[in-house]
Amino acid sequence: MSSIESTSDSMSALKERAGVVNALIDGAQTVLVRHPTLDPGEIDEPFVLYPAYSHQNPDRYQSDFESYYYRASAKPDAGVPIRAIADVREEYTVSSDELEALARHYVYTPDGLRDKYGPDDELRVLLLRVSTLASPRLIEERGSYRGCRAWIDLAEDVAIDPEAATPVLDDPTFAERKAAVRDALE
Repeated sequence: MSSIESTSDSMSALKERAGVVNALIDGAQTVLVRHPTLDPGEIDEPFVLYPAYSHQNPDRYQSDFESYYYRASAKPDAGVPIRAIADVREEYTVSSDELEALARHYVYTPDGLRDKYGPDDELRVLLLRVSTLASPRLIEERGSYRGCRAWIDLAEDVAIDPEAATPVLDDPTFAERKAAVRDALE
């Protein structure tokens, strides 16, 4: 299956809990743990990180990262902040039993992820290279963006320039994180 589809005039956006998006932007988190049914096919194009404010749960966060929940527990009245893009650099399939080995690479607890996705399911781990946009945007939350779905296409009037973005982690730090994720899963 090919990449997540987007029209030529729009860019795909991944809806993820706002606290997790903030952790990715801060460099505190480098992987996303997802249920395989949420992301069909390969994700081979950059995508926008679209913060979602519903269904967040402070009990899912590791104690050192609870501030990410509290900083993002309510959607801003002015619109949805679009501050970063990401691309998948590596992908793994893991059992929920393997989540402890990756715990230092995400802000949720392993049990919080099991609670979110199911204790017995295989999960998809996406190693992300996240970059902040030179021109962050506050966008209107359109009806087509709402609902419980992982992927949306941003409207054509939401101009995002992936070329004008700066990686959150420098190359050596990202290489270290990438190696640490691989080591944790071997």
